[in-house]
Amino acid sequence: MTSKCVRSVAGLGTLVLLLAGTAACGDDDEPGTRPRTVTSSSPEAASSPVVDAYETWLRALEAHDAKAACRQHAPEFTIELRQRAILEHRAELGDPCTGFVALLWEDPNREYDVLGVEVTHDNGEDAELAVDFAGTDETASMQRRNGRWLLADVTPRTEGADPQRWVRAWCDLRPDMTREQVVAAMGPPSGEYTVENGGEPQLWWADRQYDFRVYLDLDGSILDLVGDYDRLGAADREQLDCPELR
Repeated sequence: MTSKCVRSVAGLGTLVLLLAGTAACGDDDEPGTRPRTVTSSSPEAASSPVVDAYETWLRALEAHDAKAACRQHAPEFTIELRQRAILEHRAELGDPCTGFVALLWEDPNREYDVLGVEVTHDNGEDAELAVDFAGTDETASMQRRNGRWLLADVTPRTEGADPQRWVRAWCDLRPDMTREQVVAAMGPPSGEYTVENGGEPQLWWADRQYDFRVYLDLDGSILDLVGDYDRLGAADREQLDCPELR
């Protein structure tokens, strides 16, 4: 997430997969795993290079293959992941993607069995996929660079999401508020990580380009308020007069 401090990719918001390698994301060797068949809601999606790129990334995560996964990342996605790793004391500035990409498969909410995938946008340079899982569906944002598709972001698709409520309420939140006060202002969270399910304790509200996270101490008190403003439109940004990290 470029210059902002972001702790989690899972709550995270949109995936962009690119098959091109970058210096930060590993070498150019192709993964040797066998492709998996994707069930698609449209015949065109099943043979789409965009879908193939996403599936290659997902297979690499499932196999815990750091090099193969990093080869599928757009530079922006690697930067976002590095920022999270820095906040979790697992990386430093400049560390290669392969050193911290394990954060993705360690995510307790990460799913691998795709039930369906649809290309909802593709202008030849960027694309979006609607990916269905048994649990939480996700939107994958893709970018085409040097003739290959790379993953730029991934975010959960949340039924009943109310992004405009989140934007209106976000800057009114304070670290001295209780969990109950935060939920009353923001509405029901899209998800929650706890120590029991293996995540850093947090509540998150995410849908497409929107991603807001409240990090909690073990006693339930608020540690940090972290918002992702980079992908928001001008109208949303005008309403957010507070820092991304508080």
